[in-house]
Parts: sequence; C-alpha cells; structure tokens
Amino acid sequence: MAPTEGRRSSGNTDGTPTDPVDFVREMAESAADYARAERDHFKLVASQRVGEFSGRIVLFLVMILMVSGTLLMLSVAWGIWLGQCLGDPALGFVLAGATYLVLMLLFYLLWRTILRDRITLAIINTTHGEG
Repeated sequence: MAPTEGRRSSGNTDGTPTDPVDFVREMAESAADYARAERDHFKLVASQRVGEFSGRIVLFLVMILMVSGTLLMLSVAWGIWLGQCLGDPALGFVLAGATYLVLMLLFYLLWRTILRDRITLAIINTTHGEG
C-alpha cells in the first residue's frame, strides 16, 4: 500500500525496516480491511441472487395470471358460442365445462400410460448427464 493512501509503509524512506509492532498492526488492519471487503462482496452477491430470484417469481406469477385470464375469456367465449349454436346459453356453458372434463380425462390417461415414465426418465438422464 502506498503511503499516500493514509497508511504507513512497512519501511522507512531510507529503506530500513520499521518496528515489528507497526508491521503487525498494519497486517491486522489489512486483514480487517480484507474481511470487510469480503463481507461486502458476499452481501452484494447474495442481494443480487435474491433480486434475480424475486424477478423470476414475479414473472412466473404474472404469466400464470395472464394465461389464467386468457383461458377464462376463451372458456366464456366457447360457452357463449356453443349456447348460441344450440339455442340455450346454459347448455352451451355445460358443454364447455364438459369439454374441459374430457380434456382432463384424456390428459390423465396419457399421463398414466405414457407421459409419467418418459418425463421421469428424461429427468433422471438429465440429472446424470446422459441427455
């Protein structure tokens, strides 16, 4: 460290070493400065990670809300359209609900027979670096 930075150098201006007590004191101050710098760096990295994670959570929640709202509006439109085609709005909404029930049952059957094992195998292969 240069003497202009507010610290004494480890040697006099004529090149002779200083008192060992001063040298140890300077080393202790340097170690304390290093510990403070490491603490500040750790805080900065931790806050950056928390900020990035929070941003991902907010994005995920907004996307879920947007997809849910879109699905809701499409469901209402589907029910109204079916009701107009059949001449009874209530029957249109019942059939729209039945459509989702059929889609849910189809997904469940696909999940039980095909998808569950494939997804599990893909995750295992990715985890072990084979995918």
